[in-house]
Amino acid sequence: MIDYATTKAGDKLRITGMGAPGFAELGEVVTVTSCNGKNKLFAVNNAGDEVFFALTCGAQRLEHIDQPRDQ
Repeated sequence: MIDYATTKAGDKLRITGMGAPGFAELGEVVTVTSCNGKNKLFAVNNAGDEVFFALTCGAQRLEHIDQPRDQ
């Protein structure tokens, strides 16, 4: 799960958990285009499509790829 407060434009995030149907496959890496630092971010997938993730349910679908995965 990401923290919106520490997520910035340009960050690479992996799709996890419930995924992002119609936008990206589980495990796909997306790039943050903007984040309000509180509860919403926009990201672009490999095809160049943009979507937003919001609130806790959105945060649970993403993880920073530079962070170690839970063991």
